[in-house]
Parts: sequence; C-alpha cells; structure tokens
Amino acid sequence: MSQATVHTINPEKAAALSSSTTVPMVDLSLVTFNSERWIEPFFKSLLSQNHPCDRIRVLIRDNGSSDSTCHVIQSVINLHGSSFACIHLDRGPNVGYGQAHNHNFFAHAQSEWFWVSNVDLEFEDNTLVNLLAQATNDDPKVASWECRQKPYEHPKHYHPATLETAWSSSACVLFRSQAFRSVKGYDPRIFMYTEDVDLSFRLRDHGWTLKYAPKSTVWHFTYEQSHQVKPLQFFGSTLGNVLLRCRYGSAKEILQGFLMFASLLLMPSQFPGQRFGVLTHSLKLIWRAPYFLSTRKSSKITFPFRMWDYEFTREGAFYPLEPIVAEELQPLVSILVRTTSTRGSRLREAVLSVTHQTYPRIDLVVVQDGGDNAQIVLNELRSKGLLIGLESVQFKPLPKMGRCLAGNEAMALSKGQFLCFLDDDDLLYADHVEVLVQELLKGQTQSRKRPLAAVYALGFEVQTAVVSLEPWVYQELRHDLVFRQPFSRALLMHHNFMPIQTVLFKRELFEQLGGFDPELDNLEDWNLWVRFALDHDFQMVHKVTSLYRVPAIPQEAVERQQVLDDHYAIACEKHRQLMFQTNPMEFVEMAKELADDLYVVSVDKKKLKNWLIRSPQLSSLYYFCRRCWNFLKKLKSKFTR
Repeated sequence: MSQATVHTINPEKAAALSSSTTVPMVDLSLVTFNSERWIEPFFKSLLSQNHPCDRIRVLIRDNGSSDSTCHVIQSVINLHGSSFACIHLDRGPNVGYGQAHNHNFFAHAQSEWFWVSNVDLEFEDNTLVNLLAQATNDDPKVASWECRQKPYEHPKHYHPATLETAWSSSACVLFRSQAFRSVKGYDPRIFMYTEDVDLSFRLRDHGWTLKYAPKSTVWHFTYEQSHQVKPLQFFGSTLGNVLLRCRYGSAKEILQGFLMFASLLLMPSQFPGQRFGVLTHSLKLIWRAPYFLSTRKSSKITFPFRMWDYEFTREGAFYPLEPIVAEELQPLVSILVRTTSTRGSRLREAVLSVTHQTYPRIDLVVVQDGGDNAQIVLNELRSKGLLIGLESVQFKPLPKMGRCLAGNEAMALSKGQFLCFLDDDDLLYADHVEVLVQELLKGQTQSRKRPLAAVYALGFEVQTAVVSLEPWVYQELRHDLVFRQPFSRALLMHHNFMPIQTVLFKRELFEQLGGFDPELDNLEDWNLWVRFALDHDFQMVHKVTSLYRVPAIPQEAVERQQVLDDHYAIACEKHRQLMFQTNPMEFVEMAKELADDLYVVSVDKKKLKNWLIRSPQLSSLYYFCRRCWNFLKKLKSKFTR
C-alpha cells in the first residue's frame, strides 16, 4: 500500500552536523495512532531538552490515525521543524507498534543511537543528556538503556549495582543501532504489547546485555488511574506471553502458558467482552504458535517466566512518585557504610548502588573497622568518574573497634539532616532515598500523637550462594519479602521487622538519644529503633527499595539464626531498662495490637461474652459454665489456704 510521506529537512544543517563529533546525533522514533492530545506536550518537553535539538532526527510513523494527529504534527513541523536536524512523517495503515518502529529504523535511521519513545509521555530537561552519558560510557556489548518512568515506576527487578535487567520496556528506550540491526528489530508478528520483551530476549539470546537508566526520567501517562485494566493491553500481553513461551520457554513453561490462557475463560470479567475476546485470541494463538515454536532461541540462557510476568516484580508498582523540587531545597541525606579489610568487592557493589540514586543530594560516609584498604575501592570509583554525582564522599579508617562503635563514628561524621545505613553486602534500588525522603517530608505536615522521625520501605531478603568472596561472585537463588509490617510500637518491642538498610531517620535522633549500644554485637539496629521509637513515630512505605542477603546454605542459615537468637535475650535485657510515657488507653491498644500480630487466633473476651449472651441457645449454657467456673475457683482457694 502506498504511503503519503512528508519530509521537513534542512540538508545543509544535517550535512554540517553529521561531521560533528562533540554531541552525538540521535534518531528519535515515534509511532502515532489517534494521538492528537499528546503531540504538543510531547514536543514541548522535547524542545526543552538540554541536549541540542539540532542533534535529533525525528522519525514519525502514523499508523492510520482517524483524528487530527497528522494535522497537529504538521503544525509542529511548520513551527519547530527548523529546530531539529530533520523530521520525517510517514503515513500508512496500522501495522502495529513494533513494525512501525522497524519502518522508521530501516527506512530513515542514520545515527549510532536509535531512541524509541511513546508520545504519551514528557521528558525532563536532562533525560536525553543523562541517557547518552550512560550509553556512551557503557560497555560496547550493552544494547539498550531503558528510561525510568514516573509517576509509576515499572516494577520489574533490575540489578541495583550493575543496572542490568532481563528485559526493557519500549515506552522510552535508547538502542545501540548496531544491536537493533543485528536482530532485525521488532518481530512484526507481535502487533502490540510484549514486542519489547521479545526484542529484549532476542538481543540477550545474541549475546547483548540490557541496562536500566534510572537518572533518565520520563513522565508516562499510560494509566488514567492506578490498577487500571486496559482491554488492548490485557489481550496483547496474555497472547504475547504464551507466544514468547513457545520461543524461549521450557516444555513445562509452554504447557503452563496454554493452560493459563485457557483459564482466562473461567476468571471473572474485568471489562465488557472479555470472554469473547479470549475466544478470538485463542484462534490467533493456535495460528501463530507454530511459527514461534519453529524460531526457538539459540543460546542456553534461561529466560524468566513468572505467570503473566517475566521478571519478578518489586511491590509498590502504583506508589506515586512526585517531581523532585529544586536541588538546593532538598535536605542532605547521609548514607553510612561500615566495612572491613576483607570486603572490598562487596563494598564496591554497595557504593555503586549509592551512585545510582535518583535523589540529588547525598553524602556518602564509609568507615572501615580495621585497616584502610577501602580507600583503594573509593579511589578506583572516583578515577572512573562514578562518584561525581555525590555531593560529598567521606572515608575514615578506624582501629578495630567493632560494628557498633564503627557505626557511631559514621553517624558522627555525617553531614546530612537524614541518615540511612547500608551494610556493605546489601544494595539499594535507585529510588530508595528519593522515595523515603518524599515520605518523611510529607509526614512532617501530618498531625500525630508523636512526631514522625523515621520512615522505612520494604526490602527483599535474598538467598545468596557465594561462589567467591574476593572477587565477590555469587548467585541469587530467591528474593522473598519477609517483612511488610506497618509500624507498631508494641510489636517493635517484641521483635525487629525493619532491616537496617530500609530505614531513613532524622540525624537529630542520634544527637538526642545516642547511637548503637557497643555491648551489642548483633541486633544493635533493633535496639536503636526501639530507643528511637519510644517517643517518635516511624512510618512504612509500601514499596520495595532495597535488598539484603542471607546465606543460601541451610547450615549457614541455621548458624546465623542461632547467633541472632542468642543475642535476642541480651537485647531484651537492655530493653527492660528503657522507660516511656503512655496513657491507659494507648496501653490497651498496644496490648491488643500485640495480640493480633503475634497470635493466629485472637478472641476478644468481651465480644465473645456479648455474642454468647445474645444467643438464645447459648446464653443458658454460658451462665451454667460461668457458675461452674466460679465454684471451681472457690474450691481451689479453699484447699490452697
């Protein structure tokens, strides 16, 4: 079918710019379909980029829009076309999302970088600058860099230190053109949804790696409300999941996929026409499955399938992220890392996860309990320019003094208004500090019985099989959410449910109440939280923002737990010496809270009594049992005098 094509090009400018190597040229690929309401705000944000627009070639494929999309685009071309190296607008029938991007790439792309984006999003000023900075400094075997989405971040897991990910969303992603060309782009047989997962898997199948770009943010307006179910996405993603299992999954995963798809007929409808849609897409599945089975993967890589997902997800997908206010108005946050002389590789990973933080004002404090070779790790990272984004980096070697005193030295060195600990074998996802600061600042304005002084998020417990300590080589076997407990002062007095790296607290707590108790070799963080919480509130944020490691070998896990159990009695004895003020009703509420949390079955005696009395059949039995019980109590007291 013929296409009507409109070109707006400045040939002299394009020729002159093509010889320049100071600022990379980028091919920006857009696909539109009835997108008129998104075009103007999209281009407004694009024009505000700190990357020069005359180094951007805009390639647009309209998939047969029936509204005014093309007219609005043409108006943008007339008004701003000269600002870009060139703009192509091609029109044609709706060939699907992936195939339309393929058209833009193979028909018009010329540069080293191919930037795929939706038009229902807006960029921040430094989105492309940060994206290209990461890409141009990365390993040549990295194929793509996925932008971070707001207000709802994509919940899939990525490695917090290396930023490697199993697959990249194509809502906004930068490709190395060489990599995109090597796998022939998107599979045109996938109309929409899962085409990005398939391309990601094919790139990895051909030896490429994929990365996340947390500091390159876009505001993606894909959902009008949280937890929204869109029919096109529902059918496209479920059909695509089974087809991808045919290409990349095991025999068991393929069979599971077909059974899952069949079970959609039995589930309650989430929108009108769901069951009829499942039936029609079943025919598509039967028609397309043989092709995907005949184009199986060639490598031995195991590609993840987790029901309808691919990578395990972090809880908190619909936690709304807000714009970060001006940097000078943000409080400084100190991240405190304790290490020893034999943990250099682990320290390097932990610090890398700090450098990826999206929050702009961070003071990194590293204290070494015995020795000073951690300075080598910091110098290496500094020489590679990886510490530039941090406001300050402090290192202090200490004589051997133990974990608690080392932690107290770190708190004393800190410059931040808010503090957060990070053990050297734990990791922070890139949004950790941003999310916690947002929540702690928001909580300052809320009315409370006690002031809010700390917040904590969720953290994965990762069963880790260690292959080598130096260098640090390991295999992550499981990611579990062991703690998702909303704050309870009573329960905190019974046991700890806040892993140390999950908590962000005000520095003034350390100044007023002191630091770790040096007599505690373990559970020192629990004791600290209990003391801080006597007169201050904590608040949970329902989003996974960090991970901590536990041994994968059962015997090691048992031994580790035994050490903690032994120290539990010591910590409890410390807590017996603490005092705090409360009122009778709050005391009753705490007792009820503790019973509800600790026991599987907890029955309110008063409510049970009222229920028995009101029941005609049971009231007489209740009074009879009560008389018997009182008689036995009198009898017992008579014989025990």
